[in-house]
Amino acid sequence: MIQIEKSNRLIITFSGRLDATNSQQASEQIDKVFENIDRDLELNMEKLEYISSAGLQVVLKCAKAAKAAGKETYLHGASGNVLEIFRISGFLTFLKED
Repeated sequence: MIQIEKSNRLIITFSGRLDATNSQQASEQIDKVFENIDRDLELNMEKLEYISSAGLQVVLKCAKAAKAAGKETYLHGASGNVLEIFRISGFLTFLKED
């Protein structure tokens, strides 16, 4: 569902579905990484097929944590319905498209 790696950015790769059935688990995995954010955050959505409002809450949590640490949040690889959900929800106003 999610994979976390560090390079020049902290990259969180989402795959499959991010919805009410797994958003809590994803949030818990991400919490461990957010204790020390020392670089910009990249949310890789290339493999994400679906995101619900519960999934958007996970994304919002990521963006808020990065902002609190003085870092930027980049949205990478979102397409189709996933990109449309980000657009309609207004998330593209605070996420930088990469």
